[in-house]
Amino acid sequence: MLRIALQSLAHDRGKLVASIAGVAFAATLVLAQVGLYAGFLESSSAVIRYVGGDVWVMPKGTVVVDNGERLSAGSREIASAHPCVKSVRGLVLSFQALRKPNGSLEAVQIVGFEPSPERVLPWAMARGLPQDLHAPGRVAIDRLDVEKLAIEGDPIGAELGIGRDSVRVAAITDGIRAFTLAPYVFTELDTARRLAMLGADQSYYWVLDLARPECTTEVVAAVSRHPDLIARRTEDFQQLTEDYWVAGSGAGTAIGFSALLGLVVGVVEGLELCPLRLRRVHRGAYAAGEEGLLPLLLPVEALDLARGEADERVAVAEGVVEEGEGVVLREGREPEGELGEVDGEGVLVDAVQAALRHETARVEERVFA
Repeated sequence: MLRIALQSLAHDRGKLVASIAGVAFAATLVLAQVGLYAGFLESSSAVIRYVGGDVWVMPKGTVVVDNGERLSAGSREIASAHPCVKSVRGLVLSFQALRKPNGSLEAVQIVGFEPSPERVLPWAMARGLPQDLHAPGRVAIDRLDVEKLAIEGDPIGAELGIGRDSVRVAAITDGIRAFTLAPYVFTELDTARRLAMLGADQSYYWVLDLARPECTTEVVAAVSRHPDLIARRTEDFQQLTEDYWVAGSGAGTAIGFSALLGLVVGVVEGLELCPLRLRRVHRGAYAAGEEGLLPLLLPVEALDLARGEADERVAVAEGVVEEGEGVVLREGREPEGELGEVDGEGVLVDAVQAALRHETARVEERVFA
């Protein structure tokens, strides 16, 4: 049966190639949309994922990591008050205006962090090392943003103006880009505070590392009791940020619709690969008294037809031709069209009539014009 089905598919090679190409295009479209969606999720919450921690403390009303605000003085003591808190790390995530070497301005996103042996930031380096940012006024930019920031020649050592201060590029990151497309500028916390004009004990977020993960709920509840603060689990804050940018912006809906369209196209084209039409026939269509559906498979050989003894009342197709010429199938004694015609053209038919009951077997050669 599999061989017959493959022969049937290959019977019209032009249609087969077109259908396979359509299915391949639809599958590529679906996979591309899925990859694009995953990329959006990756870029929108990359900072949260790589900074890590168990609990994030932020000002009340913050729903996305990119729109943080400066925390009030003394908030670090509130965040670290619970005995389960092992360490507190400050994080600055602030949009600032960067003056390019050619004098024009570009909005950039400052990412200021406290160095940690457990969490290496930046997480992908093209040139230099994270330790190159230890010195004051040292920053890292991405290799994909070098041209955007109008830096000519070797970017290492280039001077950039951010706010009222000047910084120097000490390292180059590898493919770290924000969902907002504003270039990331990585630096350590002290430099970031100076660029964002924060006090020595201020930050945009406090990232808590807990001694025991099971006390996360208690820490979140304790910090959230403060009227100006809210604490969220890291995974919850990551989900909020992804929903804000991917779902809230409409990008996720557009990608989902495109993927659904590709899936529909693939299904439609896949149906074109199924030229096997099933037709109901009367009892006795198969050997040994079976009943069911007789597939119209093209082309077939006489050996593929049902066999039986003279007293088994076997009804089989009466018309077969050589492979490559096509097949004319009849349904009992009531053919749908003129026997010997395929698409209105005459073909050579070798009719094999099976012996039924008391009839003797015989073979007739007929030519239908």
